Amino acid sequence: MKLTTLTPSIKKGVKMRTNLLTHTPKLLAVAATIATFSAAGPATAQTAGIGKLFTSAGTCSASVISGKNIIVTAGHCCWNRSTNKWIGGWSFAPGYNNGNAPFGMFPYAQARVLNSWINSGDIPSDLCVISLQKNAAGKPITYYTGWYGRSWNYSPNQNMRSFGYPGNLGNGQTLQQCAAPSSAQPAACGANVLNMACNMTYGSSGGPWFRDFGSGNHVNSTVHGYTSTTCTGAFGKVFNGPRFTSGNIVPLCTDQGCE
Repeated sequence: MKLTTLTPSIKKGVKMRTNLLTHTPKLLAVAATIATFSAAGPATAQTAGIGKLFTSAGTCSASVISGKNIIVTAGHCCWNRSTNKWIGGWSFAPGYNNGNAPFGMFPYAQARVLNSWINSGDIPSDLCVISLQKNAAGKPITYYTGWYGRSWNYSPNQNMRSFGYPGNLGNGQTLQQCAAPSSAQPAACGANVLNMACNMTYGSSGGPWFRDFGSGNHVNSTVHGYTSTTCTGAFGKVFNGPRFTSGNIVPLCTDQGCE
């Protein structure tokens, strides 16, 4: 699996916009093997490691998934397939609430996406991992938040808890959540894409789906968005995301040094 990275030379301020860039993804089957997970680290609060991700093209959601100060979000929050360019300007606010960033802002050090996201735009490849710099106080993000575990190759059928900052709920200013079972989208629509009942829409992209929130705290997917009534369901009532497998989150985390 090939990957593409971006390391900044000059940090620039974030220009805020209200909408995210759109794309039309294709579908790709990714083979699964044995169900595996990485352990979560200590956290000051269960949701401390979830936050709002500011970019040069809008906002997304993300979560801390490594003790090496790495977050995961959606690939379309990092690489714009319409322009074939990095979006850039990422800065993460864990625990963001109504304009407040209680732990400070953490600018990016390096972002990484799968080449299959750049070339094909398939939903299972819609992932991005971002290494973060320290905040203005000189502290790494995990000093405040700890980190969540990751799990991959698990059954599509899980009791999920999803989180994000959608613009349609709370105007993107407060953390929202949904709890519902996940399932695979219809086989004709492609493999390794999960559907889940939830009313979050734009802005929730990249938000984590936990298969065991409150116990193991393993991120098992992230928000992609919506495909169609046939493949996903009713817009605003169901959304989808890439099932974490050894073909997407594992190579991303391995090359970015999550462990």
